[in-house]
Amino acid sequence: MPTYTLHRLTLAAFFCSMASASHTQDLSADFRSDRGLTQNVQSQLNNLGFNAGAADGLWGRRTEGAIDAFFNQYANPGEQNSVQTLLALMQEVEESWFGNPFYDQTQLITPPNTLNTRRIFTSDIRGSNYDCPECTGVVSMVLGAGDFDNDNIDEVIVGQHIIDLANNGLAVEQNSRLLILDLSDQPGVVTELEFANGPHNLAGVHEREAVIADFNGDGIDDFFIADHGLDRDPFPGAQNMLVLSSPIGPIDVTATNIPQIDDMSHGADGGDIKNDADIDIVISTHRSSNQYEPYVLLNNGQGVFEKRELADYITNPSLIHLYRNRAYNQYSSLRLIDLNNDDAPELLLLRCDQQQNNANTVSHILWNEGNGTFNGDTPTDLPTNRWDYYTFTNDADGIDLDGNGLVDLILTQSTRDGMWQGHFLQILMQTDPGVFVDQTASRMWNQGYRTPQNNIPFADETEVMDLDGDGDFDLVTRSLSPAMRSQNLDDAIAQIAINVGNGVFRPLDPRWVSGGRDYNFRGPIAGNFGPLGEPAVISHDLHGRYNQQPHQTWGANFYLHTLR
Repeated sequence: MPTYTLHRLTLAAFFCSMASASHTQDLSADFRSDRGLTQNVQSQLNNLGFNAGAADGLWGRRTEGAIDAFFNQYANPGEQNSVQTLLALMQEVEESWFGNPFYDQTQLITPPNTLNTRRIFTSDIRGSNYDCPECTGVVSMVLGAGDFDNDNIDEVIVGQHIIDLANNGLAVEQNSRLLILDLSDQPGVVTELEFANGPHNLAGVHEREAVIADFNGDGIDDFFIADHGLDRDPFPGAQNMLVLSSPIGPIDVTATNIPQIDDMSHGADGGDIKNDADIDIVISTHRSSNQYEPYVLLNNGQGVFEKRELADYITNPSLIHLYRNRAYNQYSSLRLIDLNNDDAPELLLLRCDQQQNNANTVSHILWNEGNGTFNGDTPTDLPTNRWDYYTFTNDADGIDLDGNGLVDLILTQSTRDGMWQGHFLQILMQTDPGVFVDQTASRMWNQGYRTPQNNIPFADETEVMDLDGDGDFDLVTRSLSPAMRSQNLDDAIAQIAINVGNGVFRPLDPRWVSGGRDYNFRGPIAGNFGPLGEPAVISHDLHGRYNQQPHQTWGANFYLHTLR
């Protein structure tokens, strides 16, 4: 069995696991009598990030605690605690983490027909007349999709992040125009969305996330953009953006309806926090020169927002303090998801990479008490530890996958172990109210991609949509990585997951989605993009010059893929 080097769990997590219900009381005799078995189990637990101590074959508290922690994360309630169960689960999880996803190609879903693909738009920053000699390239980042003109066909929002290609793609503090692609003006023609007063002037430095919802109560999608600004020292932050619908088209209300502050908004989500029938926004801030704590934008029902400290809505808010008491709690993003079907969304704190001496090394659920107050005294911790301390949980989606009436979680993860990279989906099933079990290994394909991890830009967000029309939900995961770097599956990743029943997913063949072309199918996003508003996918590849050095990237070519 191969050996893998992982960072270990903190001692705090280890002792916390020992305080949980013990699964090892009936197993100690088996391990004490078989030192070879104990040594193998210790080694495998360590490979999976559960600190069993030295693999010396000696039974002790640390080994016992590691087994308990493993069972608490992966074993289903009522599952028999036995050595055989432990060994089978560990093998299944290890294969899920490190196994070749394309080893058994019979598991790939390859439709018999050719994917219907056509290029619909090309962006190009040349001619933007930036007074900026280092503004030589652009990274196109798809942020979201929604129907902003009320024609039943979604538009796509794309950030254009300016970089210095001559300096290893260093981020540049330069506002660039937000792209909003409108697929519906004429059949087969894609243009930029017109606002009420003509072409828009929305521009940002580094738009990080979009929140798409009906903020003003007129039944039409609006959008909020979290822009964290220059992503390097001194991290000065940037102004967020807000666009509302109106009878004459979308209107930019950034200057009047949201706070005028330059904060480093690293993540955002919308939901009805106070159960007053309007959509509020929560903002996850990161450390920056302006030092803003995470906050809430409270909606007055008409899309006018007032800033409040998020800590004011949490009992014992120490988990979300960024600067107070030198807590330094950074979260990749926040999500508002109703996990107990009471119409009051819970607050999910999605973990960012943390130092090992920081108590915040997992993601958390803060349960809504029904009145807009989130319980920070007894959070539910989620084991988002694929890369241990260096794990980023970038997105969370809630849906009942197995039909038991309880909302399960699909988590999109990456890492900063080296650079922003990695692509891993984790499925946590809510088996009993408030109890989440990691069933990734049995519901997803193996995710040990063969291409070097530094070739896989980080997985950003996952859309949940019925792509194949069979009545259940499929998954589309967005990243800057292409589907394939060559026509060898060892250079591929799986970006679309097809639900084959009861929340079990199989990968859509990356050779099929790429159409036999290398370095395309980047940033796929699902939406109602078809000519009649039916589900489809939009992806892009790079628009530039790559046949000589230095390479130049001026924009992106966008493609519409209809899957049915």
